[in-house]
Amino acid sequence: MKYWYDEQLRRYILQFVRIFANFKVKEGGKGGKNPYYNQVPVRYADMSRMVAHILRQNSENMINSTPFIACSIQQLAIARDRTHEPNFVDKKQITERKFDKETNSYTTLPGNQYTVERYMPVPYNLTMQVDIWTPNTDTKMQLLEQILVLFNPTIQIQANTNPLDWTNIVEVELIDLQWTSRTQPVGVDEQIDISSLTFTLPIWLNPPAKVKKQEIVEQIVADIKLVDNLQELGYDDAIYDFFGDIENAASVIVTPGNYRIGVSGTDITLLSSDSLTTKKWNEDLLDAYGKLRDGVSILKLRQSNDYEDHTQDIIGTVTANTSDATKLSIVIDQDTLPPTTLSDISKIIDPQVNFPGDGTLAPVFDGQRYLITEEISTSGYPNWGIDAGENDIIQYSQSSAKWVVVFDASSYSGTVPVVQNLNTSKRYKFVSNQWISVYEGEYNPGFWKLVL
Repeated sequence: MKYWYDEQLRRYILQFVRIFANFKVKEGGKGGKNPYYNQVPVRYADMSRMVAHILRQNSENMINSTPFIACSIQQLAIARDRTHEPNFVDKKQITERKFDKETNSYTTLPGNQYTVERYMPVPYNLTMQVDIWTPNTDTKMQLLEQILVLFNPTIQIQANTNPLDWTNIVEVELIDLQWTSRTQPVGVDEQIDISSLTFTLPIWLNPPAKVKKQEIVEQIVADIKLVDNLQELGYDDAIYDFFGDIENAASVIVTPGNYRIGVSGTDITLLSSDSLTTKKWNEDLLDAYGKLRDGVSILKLRQSNDYEDHTQDIIGTVTANTSDATKLSIVIDQDTLPPTTLSDISKIIDPQVNFPGDGTLAPVFDGQRYLITEEISTSGYPNWGIDAGENDIIQYSQSSAKWVVVFDASSYSGTVPVVQNLNTSKRYKFVSNQWISVYEGEYNPGFWKLVL
């Protein structure tokens, strides 16, 4: 393995030492008047011999100043109780925000995409010792009272600010305290009084991660210009893009093979350009462009009629279907689905066939909601006792002991409503006087993208 060093232990030590920075002690003036507050210095105790000699001004007769706090490593032990699968690899898909060089700022559009492969870290228990050097008991009690109240029982430190580091938060726990280093009785011993605190930190050491940039040609857009004659183009050698001011008459979108896809549940079927035949994903498409990576490759389903509008895209990770070469399996990212605007429904039913309590539907209860596929009336279907039309949503009201229409499909106008079916966990939207899945259906060339 090539040399690498990420200063992980050093960062843990620095963050630990910072816990004890900025503590102060109160020292009074003559007769206890005009008190002042001294900040107690803190340092890592494992200094070199040369540095120690310089601090003592090249003399053995210099006396150590007090108070001060010294931190040092007491032990670094392997934590077998926290050991996990050593060969585990966690993969994360990261999308940068696109950077606009002209405005020198980030936009709201997606930019470069990366795959980060994180490898299982190795657990260790780091034991740190903190020695508090004080000239007297009062100073010792001032410092200990400020420090000890922090650990009830632990505090957290953050080794770094990397959002992809799954081990950067560490708990620091106080496990032992030695009040003094002196023997009793003290007598005429002039050694400096030292209190020692022992802390344990369950840390992790991470191996290097792999970062891969994702690149694939998704589509080619050719703009077709409509003019009566070439003179209208206003061609000039000094002009880079003499087509810029001419409005597009049409756009031609070309994708590999002009394939369409059909989305049904978790199945993604590759279709010919006329949708009449199915194609094999690897043989007809993927082998020419790359290899599908199960659980990593991403499929984007464009919902807007504008092929350049990706703000409404529904995204999911795909895996190969080992039993059918014409299909892929997809796991939709629920955060990319359009949010629901109506309360959830219990089921989608045919009210002319079923009714509550008939053995197929539950008995009525307050708030029970159904999306009905057929029209019903009080005269023809007395089990419901309501007049409702096709595609309406009805709800049972306990207070009035009857069903009411809460969504009237025949008279609705406004933004596209979205509702979730609790029976199947699928979401539906009301478009062109019918309820359809928010993402299932056929997608034309240019309106689906597969990022390997």
